[in-house]
Amino acid sequence: MQAAALATTLFVLVAALVVSWLVRRQTRTTVEFYLAGRTVSAFLNASAVCGDYFSAASFLGVAGAVYASGLDGVWFGVGFAGGFVPLLLFTASPLRRFGEYTLPDYFAARFESGGIRLVAVAMVQLIVLFYLAPQMVGAGTVWELLVGEGLLGLGPYATGVVLTAAAMAVFSTLGGMRGMTWNQAVQFWMMTSAIALVVAFAFAAGFSYTRALRDLSQGPLVNPERWRVADLLRPDPTGRRPADLARAVTSDAYWQQHVEPRLQDPQAEVVVLMPQRSKLRPGPAVYNQPGHLYSPWDHASLLLTLVLGTAGLPHVVMRFYTNPTGALARRSTVYVVLLTSVFYWLATAAGVAGRALTPQVGEEAVALPVQVVEGLLTHPDQVLPFLAQTLGGDLLLGYVAAGAFAAMFSTIGGLLLASAASWGHDVFEQFLRPEAPERLRVLVAKLAVVLMAVVAMAIGLAFPRVAFLRAFPAVIALMVSWAFAISASGLVPVLLLSLWWKGVTLRGAVAGMLAGGGSCLALLAVNFLRVVEAYPAWLGGLPVGPALPTLVSAPLAFGTVLLVSWLDRRNIPPHVDEVWLRLHGTARERQERLLERVVSRARLGS
Repeated sequence: MQAAALATTLFVLVAALVVSWLVRRQTRTTVEFYLAGRTVSAFLNASAVCGDYFSAASFLGVAGAVYASGLDGVWFGVGFAGGFVPLLLFTASPLRRFGEYTLPDYFAARFESGGIRLVAVAMVQLIVLFYLAPQMVGAGTVWELLVGEGLLGLGPYATGVVLTAAAMAVFSTLGGMRGMTWNQAVQFWMMTSAIALVVAFAFAAGFSYTRALRDLSQGPLVNPERWRVADLLRPDPTGRRPADLARAVTSDAYWQQHVEPRLQDPQAEVVVLMPQRSKLRPGPAVYNQPGHLYSPWDHASLLLTLVLGTAGLPHVVMRFYTNPTGALARRSTVYVVLLTSVFYWLATAAGVAGRALTPQVGEEAVALPVQVVEGLLTHPDQVLPFLAQTLGGDLLLGYVAAGAFAAMFSTIGGLLLASAASWGHDVFEQFLRPEAPERLRVLVAKLAVVLMAVVAMAIGLAFPRVAFLRAFPAVIALMVSWAFAISASGLVPVLLLSLWWKGVTLRGAVAGMLAGGGSCLALLAVNFLRVVEAYPAWLGGLPVGPALPTLVSAPLAFGTVLLVSWLDRRNIPPHVDEVWLRLHGTARERQERLLERVVSRARLGS
């Protein structure tokens, strides 16, 4: 057991519990429970937004992607940080001025329809579930890696999942959004300081970013891969076997000790180094050049997914409703853009440092249960804890472990609150019991948090049994990107157009959500089946699209909204001018309009 990792993780849990306990009395109304009374300052909210947003994909996955793929891994950080630019320019301020609780709330008021509220609720819950899955698996995997022992008779992985789900249910129900705001802000700065310390220790150990990048790019990009012996020895159409490629980049000692003894068993599995091929040009991939992970279409689709999808993430958008005004919501977003840029530069530097320094560490010096092949980690997402342990010892490892759990705690808490707001406010309060007293509404919100925590725990415990996902955490950033894809396709096109074009109709908005979200899910399913080689034969002849479907599904959603709204233009909502004043009018204009309505009602009454 890593005692420092366990101690610091438990410290994070206790600190979060104390914060939630101190603010527990400020959760007696729904506006307090869901939105912290709309009184959160710009910088505090920006820190909390970053804590909410920086999930395991950011803290562990981006550094791991850079470690494994070089420049192609950097695109994750660029996309995650760039996603706040559309929020800053187009959505944060008008949504806050509109003054509702949730995205489904906005759509229902914008189009005066309960039906579109339910469609939006379905989209929100899909995004939450897709986002929760890797966070819960991450909680179990990080506990297993960094602590290594179970509690109360559970295995290490199950302990991480159950403890995280239970803790977040308690914190979220006890402290609501106000407690979550302070916890997420503190946890963001813990994450940032942890990754900054790792980078600082790397520089102190002689790491030079520019020199490392130059040296790592001298030859082909090589990564460890797990192969079945029969596949390793099977020649390709040119007559060359993968084993020949692996042998050329593997040392004699490793090959004779770990590979040759198993070559007689076709069903045996071996881990070998393999030069990676570029998807952009003939020949091998190179560390400082694009092409290892993505073709041109995949590059475009990934960036579109991350940049566009951020604007529709329910747990992120919900945070901007906590600011007192639209201007402060915009200022919060400016701070977020600055903070995310710093964080992702640190993550990129950590990934490069890991790639440069890992070969210098002897396998006998590695205390963590990680697999190192010829100086390279088989699981790239372990690079941060690996660097922490080898460069700073158990104390730095413990702090990085606390940062990893802080990343998952803050994101999971935000997701649980966003999901509870959707169930409690958008379903229970609007459809089941509109006349419910405030106390019952808050109780239902807290019950919704607990139920979603149970669902999250079940997902986390069941996830490793899916064969394709046993390679976790190497695909952690990709799994989160699926949630971004649904957001970018099913919510954001309708959101952007309805915020900035009066001509969007109810039919156009619903059709856009269904077309974008439905096509995204269908294409994700097809790509998933292709990867696991479980698709029916008739799918084999279909053209292969980008790994993320946003390049197809998002334009389809935009086009559907435009076309259906134009055909349905006679049904533009009659109250659209009032909506526009709420979205884009100044405070003075809104006050004048309110005064006009009061005077008009007084005249009618007289």
